[in-house]
Order: sequence, then C-alpha cells, then structure tokens
Amino acid sequence: MKMSSGERGLSHSSSGNLLARFAFVCLVLGAAGAFVVPTPVRAAEVNASGTVIMRDAYHTKSEWGTELVLPREGKITRVMDGTYGFDIKTATGVQVASFLDPQDAVGMSLPAGEYLIEPYVCKQHRHHHIEIQASY
Repeated sequence: MKMSSGERGLSHSSSGNLLARFAFVCLVLGAAGAFVVPTPVRAAEVNASGTVIMRDAYHTKSEWGTELVLPREGKITRVMDGTYGFDIKTATGVQVASFLDPQDAVGMSLPAGEYLIEPYVCKQHRHHHIEIQASY
C-alpha cells in the first residue's frame, strides 16, 4: 500500500511530537531533581557504662563496664543511674573529666577516642553503676 505525501508528513510530525514530549519530560524531571533537598544525616549514638563493687570485708574491688568509643568528636547526651558522680578517663587511664553531679556531664564534648567510665562510690553504698550515651 502506497502512502500519500500528506500521510507521510503526519507520520513525521507525530514522531517529532513524541521526541518533543520526551525532551520536555526530561527537562521537567531534571529541574525537579535540582530542588530536591537532601535528608540530613542523623548522628550516631553510642553507649558506655561503668560499675564498681567494693567489698570492704575482703578488701577487694571489682570494676567492669563498656568503653565509650567515638570515631569522631562527640557530645554526651544522656546520663543514667549515676548517684555519686563519675570520672571519664582515656583508655590509658588519663582523667579527662570529673563530675560530682552526673547530670553536669550532659552536653560535654569529647574528641574522638576511647574512654572509660568510672563511677564514684560512697562509704555507705559500695556498689554503683552509671551509663552514658553520646552522639557523634
């Protein structure tokens, strides 16, 4: 079947319209992508704890806990279970901070590193535990 010149022209113009529509859609999607706001990155949170038990009758002391590991600068965001305060020490035992009121530690910034949490004990209560949370 032979097409007339008018039919061939219609065929070319519809493919031209299709190409124009495709280009328009690509332009719109590209422009919309330029206005997409990236989602902010959430800070990671880490926990650490320290426990001390003093046994005066046996003159012994037990300590354990989990280290606070900050791959980059972080900030203490929460302190739990601390009654008598605590020390923050580096993994090598160097004291970084000391708090009589545990809640005073909230908001403290720490450089990247590994830290130990050592709770204080009083003369009457010889078993103390503290947990802290930090974000980085």
